[in-house]
Amino acid sequence: MSNRPPKTGGRLFEIDGWDVSVHEEGDGALEWAKTTAAYLININAPDRVLKHDHRSLVELVHIGGAPYIVKKFTLQRTWFWFQLTSTAFPTLGEIACSNALALSQIGLMTPRPSLLMQRVEQGMVVESWLVYPYLDGRPATVADAPELVAYVKRMHEAGWIHRDPHPGNFIITDSGLATLDPIKARRNGNRYLKAYDVVLMANDYPEAIQLYGRERLGPWLPLARSGHSIVRYYRKTKRGIRRIMGIKGNAGSFN
Repeated sequence: MSNRPPKTGGRLFEIDGWDVSVHEEGDGALEWAKTTAAYLININAPDRVLKHDHRSLVELVHIGGAPYIVKKFTLQRTWFWFQLTSTAFPTLGEIACSNALALSQIGLMTPRPSLLMQRVEQGMVVESWLVYPYLDGRPATVADAPELVAYVKRMHEAGWIHRDPHPGNFIITDSGLATLDPIKARRNGNRYLKAYDVVLMANDYPEAIQLYGRERLGPWLPLARSGHSIVRYYRKTKRGIRRIMGIKGNAGSFN
């Protein structure tokens, strides 16, 4: 084990230069984790690539006949800033893992991590993979607005904010609504940030404010709207400047 073990708890072991934290339970979980980690390190190609951009590579892999998702945080591998800050702060994989575990514990559905695999060089995390069971269902749409708003409202009541509550970040399963990617979620009871979540939802489904309860938002709603307008204007201006200067946008951006 390196001198920089994962900051997510769980049972830990090292294999081929990777630190692995295990979040599966049961008597055979550790042996399963060792076999699975070795398999993932050595496979040539996944069964299917579900997503690939500058932030992450999301792969579908069958392990023991069951479908699993392997999310590889591209920025952790390609951007030195994320590697350097990993010496003192959680990695992208650790943030996503901790958030998913915490939301699961308070009864909010999200894919629960099985493994967090990280490769450390010179005390810095240079690769970070999160492994969790494939969650079957259909993508959420604006027609699911009542369920989406109710989910975010439950997060707020539990002291969390989502920070990215667009429909594409949710899935409708047989057991109900689940958020797929809680990496931006934070423990925060700030009323302005809760109102900001609702403003973000209202961009996709205007009835979100009414469904959430305008009276619950109070004076924070117009403030959040103003703040969101400023952010949108800033991003639009930045994109324009990048185009003029011939800079390819977002290659190093996370937020």
